[in-house]
Amino acid sequence: MKTLRQLALFGFMPGLFEGKDSTMQHSHRVLFGTTVLLALCLMGFEGRAEALSVTSLDFTSGAVNWDGRHGRTLDRLFAQDGNISIGSYQSMSEIVDPITRGHKTISLFTSGLNGALAPSVSINGASISVDLSSLYVGWTNGSEVRAWNIGGMATGVINPQTSEFSLSWNHLFNERFANGKHGMMHDRSATFFLQGTADVAQAPVALSASYVFYATGLALMGGLWWRKSRGALAGY
Repeated sequence: MKTLRQLALFGFMPGLFEGKDSTMQHSHRVLFGTTVLLALCLMGFEGRAEALSVTSLDFTSGAVNWDGRHGRTLDRLFAQDGNISIGSYQSMSEIVDPITRGHKTISLFTSGLNGALAPSVSINGASISVDLSSLYVGWTNGSEVRAWNIGGMATGVINPQTSEFSLSWNHLFNERFANGKHGMMHDRSATFFLQGTADVAQAPVALSASYVFYATGLALMGGLWWRKSRGALAGY
């Protein structure tokens, strides 16, 4: 209904073409109306031509619910302020400050060692999901380096106004109990928590093809009406 009212307002109703005396006036109305409607169309799509783009997650608190090996160390690492880059890997010491124990340095990093892609984010209203499959904890001792994957698909909530988020995910560890060749392997689940603020920006995206076709159709309609108006004027 709104579109029909706009068409009537700017002179697109067929009744406007009745009578040769007002043909020139009608053609001007056609051109003016087409231009205005095309502008309104594109202005209406402007807000849709932007999408949320998260560049990093700045976390200010976190925790690890796990009583396995290095559980306390992991809890200390996540309790620090840190930053997880989205779309790129980070080496040791880039996510949080490392923890030193004697000659060992323990830290978090992201890597494609297991074939996982760099962290990515998806936001849908107040829901957020983050692919942290490439997250590792590792320690170095001289030239010796060891690493364990601790990542997973994190889900949670995000405040659209403040970009504050809360995330959690589970990771299944495979541990050996008892010593020697008769030791038993058991799966033990750990739960990770992160809270902080997402660095969110507006990223331009391409207009949908339907928008382009709609705008093109308006322009073609204006051209046809212009030709009709000129033909009516020539026959006068």
